[in-house]
Parts: sequence; structure tokens; C-alpha cells
Amino acid sequence: MSERVVNLCHELGLLILISTIISACGKQAESESNGKIKAISTITIINDIVKSIGGDKVEAVSICGVGVDPHTYHPKPSDPRLVAQSDIVFINGFGLEHWMEEMIKSAGGNKKVTTVTEGITPLTDEKGFGDPDPHAWFNIEYVKTYANNIAKSLSEIDPPNSAYYSANLSAYISKLDSLHNWAKEQTSQIPSDQRVLITSHDAFRYFGKAYGLEVKGLQGISTEAKVRTEDVKLLIDLIKDRKLKSVFVETSVNPKLLEQISSETNAKIGGSLYSDSIGNEGTEEGTYIGAVRHNVNTIVNSLK
Repeated sequence: MSERVVNLCHELGLLILISTIISACGKQAESESNGKIKAISTITIINDIVKSIGGDKVEAVSICGVGVDPHTYHPKPSDPRLVAQSDIVFINGFGLEHWMEEMIKSAGGNKKVTTVTEGITPLTDEKGFGDPDPHAWFNIEYVKTYANNIAKSLSEIDPPNSAYYSANLSAYISKLDSLHNWAKEQTSQIPSDQRVLITSHDAFRYFGKAYGLEVKGLQGISTEAKVRTEDVKLLIDLIKDRKLKSVFVETSVNPKLLEQISSETNAKIGGSLYSDSIGNEGTEEGTYIGAVRHNVNTIVNSLK
């Protein structure tokens, strides 16, 4: 190869390298210039509330996707990078995201982390060792605390837009008040002898306490808990003794065992409930409020 050809190849390679660097810098500048707060949430439920409060000032992403069980989640290699690139991390707390602490360390350990349940006294696990029940979002009144904690943290890291977050918070609290009152009215229609909610795992005790239903889960508060033979027998006996008409599977939990219990007791599958995840984006159930409405309608229509 002649010296001139070699020089041309070198020059071409240098031009390609410079072009690549300029392109990458341009994309980085574009990303940084959009001015949005990058918020990472552990679950879709929290992520949707962040979107409602943050509006167009926040770029919100959930680590656990739709239908993913956070109790048994195994982080992907890309997850620490998402955390590292974020401005703020929102977690539920109460032991739900035991995998998140190490991820934050891997991302540098200096992230602003907001526990959205701060200020809530948790229910505890009756089957286990007194562990806190993380599913506080099923008491709609508690979601006001979630929203307040989110709005406060966004305002702290983005003071110029604090009035914007405050206005969105007020609008969202109003929607939660309407949802809470509607849920109370709807669940009051269930006959007293059928006010028993049987689900795949014990995720609905906050809901039961708030809206007057007895709740029984096949598994404990975590889907990591092993299902014991005696628990299956007790549940079957309860369904038969109380002549219960329906049991409910969950969108993020394997339904197989509960389907077997349904077959053995003749209690029908009353429907699928959203427990640790909301529905697909763009659907009514793709928001926290829409998922709760779906759950209430499904429960009431099957039990009343």
C-alpha cells in the first residue's frame, strides 16, 4: 500500500473518530439541555405518582417494569447505570426493595434517596417475624403521604419549580380523595357474609383495613415465602365453611396454586388484581388510580 493511501486512511479514520465524538457530545448536550429531573423509582406504582407530581419537569423511569414482582426481582446489569444517571431515587421502603441498597452503592452511593412511606406506621406480617408489610399503597389515604414526600423531594432538588410541584400535588390529592370516597361507597355494597378477599399473596391487608374486608393471602406479605401444605388446607376449609364464591389471582404472581384451590372448592376466579404493579402504559389500568378502580370494580362485582 502506498504512503499516500496510508495517509488517506489515517485521515479518514480521524474524521470518523471526530464525527463520532461530536455526535456523542451533541446527544449528551441535548440530554442535559432538556432541563428535566431524572427520577428513578423502584416500582411502577411509585413511578406513576412521580409522573403525576413531576409532570413535564421530570423524566420518570421505573426499575421494575409492568407485571414484574419486586419481592423476587433480580437487578439487570443496566440497572445500576440508570441509578447512576439519575438525580433522585424513590423507594417504597418497609423491606420491599432489599436489592436496591447494593445497587445504590454500585452507582456511587451518594444519590438522593426518598422513602415515600416515611411518616406511615406499617402493618406487620402476621405469618412471619413481625416484618413490616410494604403494601401501604392499598390504603388510598396513605398514598397522600407518598405524594407529599415525592413533591417535597422534587422541590428540594428543583426549587425554581416548587410551585409547579405543589400545584400538581394539590390536584392529585383531590383525585385521591375522590377515589377513596368512591371505593368506600362501592365496597359497602358487598354483603357482610361475603366480605372476604382471598388473593395469591398477602398484599391487600391495608385495603381490607381501610374498606372493611377480611383478607387472606395464600402466601405471606412476600412472594418469596414458601406455601405450606397447612396454609393451603386452612384456606380450602375457610372457603368451604364460609361458602365463599370467589378468589382472586394477581397480575404479578403465578396463579397456578390459587387456580387449583378454586377447582377444588368451586369458588370461581373472580378476576385478576393489580398488586405490586400497575397495568400497561396507555391503558386505564396503567395508572395507580386506574389500577385501584379496576381492583375495586373486580372485587365488588365478584363478591356482591
